[in-house]
Amino acid sequence: MYNQTAVAAAVPRNRFLITDSQIEENRENYTMGFDFKYAELFCEKILNPIREVWYRAKFIGFENFPLRNNPESPLIFATNHSGMAFPWDAIAFISRGIEKLKDSASSIRALISPMLTKFPNMCPYMIDGLWWKAGCINATFLNFETGMKLNKSNILIFPEGIEGIGKGFDKKYQFQPFKTSFLRMSIRYKTDIIPFYTINGEYNNPLAYNLRPLTKLCKKIGLPFFPVGPVIFLAIFQPWIFYASLPSQLTFVLGDRIKAYEMTDKPYDQLSQKDLKLIGEKIRLKMQENLTSLSQQYGKKYYNLRSLLKAMWKNKRSFFRYFPAFWPLTMTYFDVNYKEKDGKGTIKFSLRNCFKTIFRRPIVLAMYLPVIGWLFIALKSFFMLRRRQRQNKKQ
Repeated sequence: MYNQTAVAAAVPRNRFLITDSQIEENRENYTMGFDFKYAELFCEKILNPIREVWYRAKFIGFENFPLRNNPESPLIFATNHSGMAFPWDAIAFISRGIEKLKDSASSIRALISPMLTKFPNMCPYMIDGLWWKAGCINATFLNFETGMKLNKSNILIFPEGIEGIGKGFDKKYQFQPFKTSFLRMSIRYKTDIIPFYTINGEYNNPLAYNLRPLTKLCKKIGLPFFPVGPVIFLAIFQPWIFYASLPSQLTFVLGDRIKAYEMTDKPYDQLSQKDLKLIGEKIRLKMQENLTSLSQQYGKKYYNLRSLLKAMWKNKRSFFRYFPAFWPLTMTYFDVNYKEKDGKGTIKFSLRNCFKTIFRRPIVLAMYLPVIGWLFIALKSFFMLRRRQRQNKKQ
């Protein structure tokens, strides 16, 4: 298993001054792990049914996909993160981007928190390397600039960072302070920021709150936060619930372009962190105004049970593909059988292959074991983390 974070040591003391040689050295780390065939099939077999039935995702304004203002540089897509839930809203959006990967001008790859890839229990259902294979990239500054320089897929970032996911339900639809890396890239490469707004994702795990002392403790064991709420307590009895979410009807609304490079007269290398924070705050306030308005317009029926039941009835024969209780098995099934076929042929579901999946990845059973399942998950996560640390020392 390669480690994208290992190259961070190559970044100079001033991490905002990345050289061409560093980008060239990072090229392999940026592209390794990503398997286009895997991502495409995973989207078709697993993510599409979840997106279309469970979340009934709507994409408003994306009919005419944004064109690059600067053909030499990718666009930077930016959106709000939902609070206190596994990032299924982002996964639903990314899955649509995977469908467009054959056309680099309209494809999107996401920069995600390194915490999601560092700790095994933050990868969906403990499927090692799933984030990378599906096209995600660790959100380091070096990786960001490498992506801009390579000029392939557009880039999706979450300007709030992990704090966006970690906000409680009391801060729903409230942008947290922005990081500044996406502003630096927009200014340096004279490329537009394309904001879009994620509506109803806040209801994937409603009434969940962030208790700061508990969050500090959780970070020591590999969890960025611990959502204290009614849904999470059910996960004690069924661990798969920790990774799942309620069926909110996700709506993604495209916003107006932001030209950060027109918001300053200073050259890129003379911009201070203070300058960028001032620009970022102006953008955050404008995006907050739009998010508040759009959440009122599209967020009234955040579950829309009528449309959910209609979609479930229409797709009743593929119930096991989209219902959350089956996600641990179906995703693990795909990963195991894809490896066996080396990406060749169509992956068909069969009872025989289900037993084979459980035999090869018995950790999937822990997802369904009340209480004691967490013990097996913790042990598996511990040994996987130790193995990664040993591999990193050898590199």
